[in-house]
Amino acid sequence: MDGNKKNSNNMESNKTDANFHNLLEILQKNLNHMPTVERISMENKDIETRAFKVLISTILSARTKDETTREVSKRLFKRIKTPEDLINIKEEELEKLIYPVGFYKNKAKHLKKLGEILKEEFNGKVPRKLEDLIKLPGVGRKTGNLVITLAFDDYGICVDTHVHRICNRWEYIDTKTPEESEMELRKKLPKKYWKIINTLLVSYGKEICSPIAKCHKCIEEIKKSCPYYDKLSCINQILDKYGFKSIPKNNIPDERGTYVLKIKLNNSKNIVYGKNKLERFERGYYFYVGSALGNTNNLKRRIERHLRKDKKFHWHIDYLLEHGSINKIYISKNAVECKVSKELNFLKSIDGFGSSDCNCKSHLFYLKP
Repeated sequence: MDGNKKNSNNMESNKTDANFHNLLEILQKNLNHMPTVERISMENKDIETRAFKVLISTILSARTKDETTREVSKRLFKRIKTPEDLINIKEEELEKLIYPVGFYKNKAKHLKKLGEILKEEFNGKVPRKLEDLIKLPGVGRKTGNLVITLAFDDYGICVDTHVHRICNRWEYIDTKTPEESEMELRKKLPKKYWKIINTLLVSYGKEICSPIAKCHKCIEEIKKSCPYYDKLSCINQILDKYGFKSIPKNNIPDERGTYVLKIKLNNSKNIVYGKNKLERFERGYYFYVGSALGNTNNLKRRIERHLRKDKKFHWHIDYLLEHGSINKIYISKNAVECKVSKELNFLKSIDGFGSSDCNCKSHLFYLKP
């Protein structure tokens, strides 16, 4: 890489990093919800009591609504105050106490075993080191890091699906799993954000930047600097520009025109398409641009072929649709297939996909979820 290109890339990276830090600062100013686990950490001054309660409530909170975690934790801690109490309580009673948290039967088993291990291996105390915490039943890196930051006020980065999703949407990192995200954040995130990033992004991720983003509810100051919102806005502007409208799958018009399929791929896949071309398709959303301009081979006939389960694999897109599902259909009466494809090039493209009979780079574009 020559010096000028390297300097340009460094400047762009520094700009992205600064934008991410600014977005965190905006969230910190506007945060009006404190998660249950953090409330519990602030309500208990004794460090051993705090660590025990934070550990238990964090285990309970997995796959559970925050209000449920709050109610169950309050009820449980009237009965359970020490690892010894977990050992002595019957599993059936414990199940009733923690119901209706997600997977309450499994969590009751974990908590019973947890009490024994804390007593036998850690002298009845919650360990302070991540490598010890992740050996406990029901505890992964996310829970371990949260105990380190909230219970012991030490440096850790707690990364769950919300933190992972938003850090990628804001283009601060480019990772595929929460575990990868944690490692990347440890390399580049300034330490002043380590303890607070989970609190900021979990609340924001649940209420606004969820898997299906609720951008209309987002803070205006964030929308101005959000890379993900910018991409969604650009996609909508292109669709509006060329007269596209969203239609239901059961009401495709018997007309000629151009169509855009928004396809959801739930899991990453290696897919062979065309003449034995192998491509890695990451989980997320794909936008496929096609046209149906014949008198008989019109929008209705073409799109209904894409929707069929018994595909003939005539087009590249059929190979992707074998694994993904059509999330939305947009149609336009205008013949604008190549114009739309060229304007969508700001998204990552799958080179040569669906464009063998034109000069376009691609007719398939990827958006991270």
